[in-house]
Amino acid sequence: MTRPMRALTQHQLEVLRRIAMGQSRAQIGKALGLTNGGVSSINRQILLKLGATSSAHAVHLAHLAGILRRERHGDHAGFTAHVRRGEDPWACTQGCPDGERAYRAERRQQRKEAA
Repeated sequence: MTRPMRALTQHQLEVLRRIAMGQSRAQIGKALGLTNGGVSSINRQILLKLGATSSAHAVHLAHLAGILRRERHGDHAGFTAHVRRGEDPWACTQGCPDGERAYRAERRQQRKEAA
């Protein structure tokens, strides 16, 4: 029998998001101002709260529970997803503004060719 999931704090959720993106403990620690041990400690808390046996299992369970969403980044769809959620898409650090600029340039070119 599995344990019920407990809610993650915002800090734990940010660490889990970064784990899901494939960042290492060192990268997560540098981005969040934590030591490797601090990241490991938070990871253990996440595993306990989600009833997971590994970080990969925690990411999987979080996706199944809707805690994490599969998101597109670096393209028009990712940019639009930020807009729909009421976020500032220009603040995205994962390439959404660049993808949106490329999309708009392509659309402009298509309109020119059609005219």
